[in-house]
Amino acid sequence: MNKRFFVVAAILLAVAAGLATSASALPGRGFGHRRGMLARMTKALNLTEAQQTQIKGIMTQEKGKIKPLTQQLRQNEQAQNAAVNGTFDEGKARAFAGKQAQIMTDLIVEKQRMKSEIYAVLTPEQQQKAMQLMQQREQRRQERMQKHSQQTQQTPGA
Repeated sequence: MNKRFFVVAAILLAVAAGLATSASALPGRGFGHRRGMLARMTKALNLTEAQQTQIKGIMTQEKGKIKPLTQQLRQNEQAQNAAVNGTFDEGKARAFAGKQAQIMTDLIVEKQRMKSEIYAVLTPEQQQKAMQLMQQREQRRQERMQKHSQQTQQTPGA
């Protein structure tokens, strides 16, 4: 059980670190790229002006909830990095992983809430098209992961 918890916590920690980094360090990423997302959705789903207004309102509302969480992830990571001193304290590591996991849970909940609210604004035809687009995106993500995995296995010393 402890090993399983540690593996899950490590994965969540890695995801949290990646999310915090991508949300803060890359220009046009984090919540700011949502404007681009709305433009892509408008084009792909043929959104009406009213739908665009509703979705923009949903995204703005969620931004207020998500931004503090990503900042908290980043601050926790910075504090943890500053505390590195060459000795390992499992209790502190677990406490850090637990804090980050809880914040990641909150982020995932908010993201799912936003998706659900946006989905409710769409017509049945748009909902179907949105599901197809999400499935295609997931398939491309899986293909990239598989390609990366194959490249890593082929690289000597990796």
